[in-house]
Amino acid sequence: MKIALFAAVEDEVKPIVSKVHLTGIGRENATLSMIRFMEQHKDEDFTMLNIGTAGAHTLPVGSIVNIRKIITGGSSFLEQPMLLDEFPVSHLPNVPQATLFSSDCFVSPKVYEPEFLQGLKEKADCFDMESSVLYTFAKQYGKPFVSYKVISDHLDVDISEWQRRVSDLNKVLSQFTETLVEGMELL
Repeated sequence: MKIALFAAVEDEVKPIVSKVHLTGIGRENATLSMIRFMEQHKDEDFTMLNIGTAGAHTLPVGSIVNIRKIITGGSSFLEQPMLLDEFPVSHLPNVPQATLFSSDCFVSPKVYEPEFLQGLKEKADCFDMESSVLYTFAKQYGKPFVSYKVISDHLDVDISEWQRRVSDLNKVLSQFTETLVEGMELL
């Protein structure tokens, strides 16, 4: 089985960066990256595996979650959630499942009004800025899509603090990913 690994930025996956396709931060960067990638690989058979960091409101910092559903939106929510595929291997690590909200903003009280942020917390366990785009491209091209995230914060940090934390968390995420894709061909 072939796996194409995707993460937003090098800092999230530094120990294994040579094995990962970087999308850049946010929907626009991820879209441009996926257009280029899919033009080159659309006829190949592979599973897309998205790894990276996510903020959360209750999940422990440093824990890894298996994203099972993605919701997306800007000032409101899209009606249909994006349902992810099962990773087709027998040696899956036992990690909790989570629902992810994917937007083009760093989710924090500085960005969203308290009422909207509370609504996000009721609908999603964790938050990122690229997964909905990657999912959309995977489904458009008929590729299975799987996502695992390491929790980096509790929606209480700015980007500079997130960068400091990621330098420790990338080791955890990289080790987890190496175990997950052991014996598989990376694209």
